Amino acid sequence: MTHDPKLLGDATVTTVVIKRGASGASVFSAAERIDVPGSPVEAVNTVGAGDSFAAGLVVSRLSGADWYQSCRFGNACGAIVVTRHGCAMAFPTRDEVEDFVAASGGF
Repeated sequence: MTHDPKLLGDATVTTVVIKRGASGASVFSAAERIDVPGSPVEAVNTVGAGDSFAAGLVVSRLSGADWYQSCRFGNACGAIVVTRHGCAMAFPTRDEVEDFVAASGGF
């Protein structure tokens, strides 16, 4: 996938995040493209992975993290969820996500 400023339409949206599952996520803005790697895990259930990614991304951004860090946090949330059975009850705690990211090389 190449950087395409047309993804941003009439500029009412300034940033677009595309989640790519096990391949991580990409962030597109008019100024740059940021590719964030995923974390290899053995998936047992993919239900809730996207929602968990989105929740982690939003929490991280609201906490002041940059786009790369926020996608790392969101990717970790999704990666943890797919290793568990269930959906909402499988969502990790902040401490679990921070430990996962640290074990995966940090932010």
